[in-house]
Amino acid sequence: MSEYQYYEFQAIDRHLTQEERAAIGELSSRVKPTATSASFTYSYGNFRGDPKQVLARYFDIMYYIANWGTQQLMFRFPTSLINREAIELYCIDNYISLSFAGDWAILDWEFSQEEGFNDWIEGEGILSELIGLRQEILQQDYRGLYLAWLKAIDLSEGYIDIDKTQLEPPLPPGLNQLSASQKAFTEIFELDEHLLNVACASSGKLTTISKQTWQQAISQLSASERQDFLLRLAKGEHNLSAKFKQKLSQLIPTSPPSNQARRTVQELLEAASEEEKKAEKRRQQEAEAKRIEELQTLAKREAQVWQQVESLIQKAQSKSYYEAVKLLVKLRDLAEYQNGLPVFQECLNQIYEQYSNRSGLKRRLQEIGLTDSK
Repeated sequence: MSEYQYYEFQAIDRHLTQEERAAIGELSSRVKPTATSASFTYSYGNFRGDPKQVLARYFDIMYYIANWGTQQLMFRFPTSLINREAIELYCIDNYISLSFAGDWAILDWEFSQEEGFNDWIEGEGILSELIGLRQEILQQDYRGLYLAWLKAIDLSEGYIDIDKTQLEPPLPPGLNQLSASQKAFTEIFELDEHLLNVACASSGKLTTISKQTWQQAISQLSASERQDFLLRLAKGEHNLSAKFKQKLSQLIPTSPPSNQARRTVQELLEAASEEEKKAEKRRQQEAEAKRIEELQTLAKREAQVWQQVESLIQKAQSKSYYEAVKLLVKLRDLAEYQNGLPVFQECLNQIYEQYSNRSGLKRRLQEIGLTDSK
């Protein structure tokens, strides 16, 4: 398998200057940076530079994927706009980290699976599906952070790099009401559905702040504060929406914290394993119920199906033999279900006797275990 690496950077809060685009162009002769993005693809060789430093200097979000099994998503935030202590609760060694470069905070999610990706992968177009996660974190919606934490402990299963006795971070409400970007994360990073279901079971409902509540909070601002925000809006200040919401949120009464008991990593993994076993049992039960229903339907037209087998064999064609054998397998399954295998075998013996010179038919029957009992 040939090597494949893909990096994509996006600027969200502002456009890159011509000088910055020129500097990014120095990283690769093939890159064509735009005012808001740059992407790099490698089938051999490596990125010329440090992706984290490039992000910290020019961009707001980066996605990376390599066909040997690594995926990485990094975010740049203004340090003044994030709650460092809250975010660090979701960090986990070797997978999720928060670091600082000047006025910027860099949140780094990196996940690797040793077996690599089984299918052909392409990185193009993926970042656009995940880009909403950054704004959600700025608005203190930490569902994406919790999903990343779940992915980390999922990868830790079978390894000793994570303390299985540690407690989960605060469980955000609304895990049953994921946003488009959060759903995209679960699919792109292949988050275990059973682990997610276990987490969702304890997550409360996402509360939406009403228009009236926002208006009440705005009314509590002084005239000078409202005028200041309007002036900054007119000047096009970056991230003003997040700053304004953070200010208003301080004036809105908050719900008491959930008293839901926090689970350990081990408890979550064991619960997910049990959930998977139950799901597999349900699938087996559903498949068996469907099989029985099909057999009961077949029983109503058993005589016609035997006639159809006879007609197909008489055509003496490879395709018709194939179709006849498929019907015989169904008839055998019906005989097993009805405890009528001796009668079925007698009919099969007659086919062997009547068409003893049809080597193609006999070979197909024998390949699937339909043999003459004589």
